[in-house]
Amino acid sequence: MLSQIADVADLIAAATIVVSLLFVAFEMRATRKQTELTNWRDLLQTLTDYKAQVNDPNLAAVLVKGHADYGSLSDAERLTFEMYLEQGVHIFGNFLKHNDSLPQKLVGLDGAITNYFFEMLTTPGGAVWWEESQRRKRFMPDTYRTTNSLLERRHANAGAPVET
Repeated sequence: MLSQIADVADLIAAATIVVSLLFVAFEMRATRKQTELTNWRDLLQTLTDYKAQVNDPNLAAVLVKGHADYGSLSDAERLTFEMYLEQGVHIFGNFLKHNDSLPQKLVGLDGAITNYFFEMLTTPGGAVWWEESQRRKRFMPDTYRTTNSLLERRHANAGAPVET
């Protein structure tokens, strides 16, 4: 009789452990999803803040001048232009990195980023800055590979926006 009670107790203990493991797995999945959403919200806010910087007329003037003729920028303007573009490369690179890590990619994100990189880095001034930043090795090698690949996709599309 005691051995039967012990067997039932073992069975109950095993079932309790299985239920506990299932609950932990469920909670871990929910936490992972919440973390992904939080990361995306942070990235979206960063992008919004980045783009909103051009509401400053002084920055907008530097960007317009720099994109038209990088060589015409003063030292202070050049620093502003460089830092703005560099920040953009980092922000959009983070979008790509996080999009690649999601189980289901956000539809259209790769195309949107390709189009943004193309518009930012193929103006006369943007292209000069991008070439110079590569010579100066201002980014990690993978950043150049990824960005250049995106630029090539748009060039292969005859300059037309990429749809994904």
